Amino acid sequence: MNKHWFTCVVKYSKNGVDGTEDKTTEQFLLDAYTYTEAEARLVGIVTEYCAGTFDVMQITKSNFTEVVRFDEGDRWFRIKVALTSFDEKTEKEKEHNQFFLFNADDLRDAFDKTGEFMKSAGTGYVIPAINFTKISEVYPLSEEGGVNVIASDGYGVNAEGHPGLAPAGVNNETGEVA
Repeated sequence: MNKHWFTCVVKYSKNGVDGTEDKTTEQFLLDAYTYTEAEARLVGIVTEYCAGTFDVMQITKSNFTEVVRFDEGDRWFRIKVALTSFDEKTEKEKEHNQFFLFNADDLRDAFDKTGEFMKSAGTGYVIPAINFTKISEVYPLSEEGGVNVIASDGYGVNAEGHPGLAPAGVNNETGEVA
């Protein structure tokens, strides 16, 4: 069982600056083994800062190869990188697209950070596209501390009592079903 990145859209009400209740929609990115676990983690994350009701509007599997968080940058950019390799059988160059998510201040910063990140790739590459995303925050499993405990409802719960690092009966490190 592999972890996947899921883009989650949540609609909720929050208190505005002037005390009125404003409806807002936000996108989050989190990694999980299944859609069910992604929803459980999302509910735990949103209930931490949303006092009222909320609706999970959408959960979709994303095609990110890697999510890279830098110390600076408050916006998220989806970067398409075309890696170039040489096929010895056909004696032709092949391109393989991979998608990365980087946080950066602006488009130029995202481009520079991609170049810095790809220095260690050891292969040729081209950056055909950099797109700004509406993702407001990223929640990788590795940043949520604690050990899974089996809850009475069968969902995994981490040490802080938040739903799901991995579903009950799934090894959090390997993703194997116990």
